[in-house]
Amino acid sequence: MSSYTLRYFNIAGFAETSRLLLLASKSKWTEENPEWPQEKANQPFGRLPVLIEKHADGSPDFVISESGTIERYLARSFGFFPSDPKKAVLQEQLRDQITDVTNLFIQVVHGASDKKEKLNEILEKLKEVMPKALKANGSSVDPQGSGLTYIDLYVYSFFKAFMPHCIEKTPELTDTFKSMWTPEVIKLISNVNAEPSLQSRVSEDKKVFTFLA
Repeated sequence: MSSYTLRYFNIAGFAETSRLLLLASKSKWTEENPEWPQEKANQPFGRLPVLIEKHADGSPDFVISESGTIERYLARSFGFFPSDPKKAVLQEQLRDQITDVTNLFIQVVHGASDKKEKLNEILEKLKEVMPKALKANGSSVDPQGSGLTYIDLYVYSFFKAFMPHCIEKTPELTDTFKSMWTPEVIKLISNVNAEPSLQSRVSEDKKVFTFLA
């Protein structure tokens, strides 16, 4: 049986979805927080996160980098995607739309003020399509019985890891960000918070989401 090591910084960031997938699948895994930038040269592409899959004897079997690649690999390995490829790709599509928001926000925070209009444009579209996409996602295909799918865990991680910073750093977009706090998202957050297998990671998260109340 495989085990895993996830390397990332000691923050939620771009590794939170992978952490939740490993927990929800009840996998055997550990996390490493490399010294940075001292360990940069020792990573496959000089960046984090990195996932190392290991043989039963603990020797490395498979090493991959990039958050989206790791998430998709874990989600497919553990059955968190629908078996219908069209339904699965709709989850990936929503993931990529949300990632566009995250990447644009990071550019704005680092001084690209000319990107604010584009960020607001994408947010306006996302707040329209995300509730419909989550509603269409329906019930879980999770074989572990948690009732959660890949996109549930990704959306949860986005609201946990990035939304507070989005509101703090771009207050002029606060109303737009808060308008994304729809009944569908609230239900999703509640379902993830209630999942027993995730409690070691999410038990303190309720206070994180008070900023959207």
